[in-house]
Amino acid sequence: MTARTRDQTTRARTALRPDVVRFGRASFIVNRRVAACAGVLSIVAALLFAIRVGTSEFPMTPVAVARILLGGGTRIENVVVFENQLPVALVCVLVGFALGMSGALTQTVARNPLATPDLLGITSGAGAAAVLMITAGSTLPTWASAVGVPAAALIGGLATAVGMYALAWRKGLDPVRLVLVGVALTAGLQAFIAFMLTRGAIDDVRRAQTWIVGSVSGVGWDAVWPLTAVLIPATAMMAIVSSKLAALSLGEDIGRGLGLRVGRDAGVILFVAVVVTAVAVSAAGPIAFVTLLAPQIAMRLSRTSIPGPVTSGMVGASLVAGGDVLCQTVLPAGLPVGVVTAGLGGPVLIALMIQINRRASA
Repeated sequence: MTARTRDQTTRARTALRPDVVRFGRASFIVNRRVAACAGVLSIVAALLFAIRVGTSEFPMTPVAVARILLGGGTRIENVVVFENQLPVALVCVLVGFALGMSGALTQTVARNPLATPDLLGITSGAGAAAVLMITAGSTLPTWASAVGVPAAALIGGLATAVGMYALAWRKGLDPVRLVLVGVALTAGLQAFIAFMLTRGAIDDVRRAQTWIVGSVSGVGWDAVWPLTAVLIPATAMMAIVSSKLAALSLGEDIGRGLGLRVGRDAGVILFVAVVVTAVAVSAAGPIAFVTLLAPQIAMRLSRTSIPGPVTSGMVGASLVAGGDVLCQTVLPAGLPVGVVTAGLGGPVLIALMIQINRRASA
């Protein structure tokens, strides 16, 4: 081994070595590469956020957007940015972060890259409740019609998650059984959505179809606050229990050996993933494949054995914001962002299934 090769190896080991960061009596293990990836991804997400804010009838550069956000805009610029563009851009970033983080949580707990809220039926449950509210809200009882689409999506996602967890539990959470139950629930809920679309009025069906694909067009500040209120404590909680996530990914026996209450800890993490997913779906609809794409991209960028919730959230924010920028600039006008993410996610899903089959046959 040459001196140059030894230096490169030493630098690589140093870069991947975890550091211990202490705040008073609390201490956290930080991986340098993961921290660097999170920093770079946050910059990318911020840049795409600024580009999305500047994408309007009055195009603005990211520098101009930053100037307006810092209080240097004219009256017209302030109206365009703060009332029209800023809430849409914030929903793009927050929804993408929520979906990416929830995908990382479910994949880690289930120890399966295919175990995402999309394939486990959580987003379909939220979507079914929302479509029911959109297409049949006027015929429902007064107390039910007063719930609203966002709350209905949250209730639907939580109810589906409870049913999935109950059906998949058999002396522990079996990852294979979890995916099979999720696929079955997804099929049944998709059939219910199709039935409701055939029974609704034309205008309601058109609105529901756009919502099902996943779109951030037309959202306002009322969609920003619930996302913020849920994501802040959820992100803080996942940062605290990050060590438990790594232990759960090793299996139930090893997790118990490390002192975890596997069933309780897995249930809490899945509950957080469900709430985050349901709130994101209630704001922008079930934007397809972000929960699958973001964790896998984050895991490969950071070179870790499991996807980190924060890095996955940053990738998800970049995917949704970047996809919506494409919809507003390159693709035909009015195209929902879910079309872009679905076009990217299909090939990735096929590649993952091929990779899993190769590992199983090896």
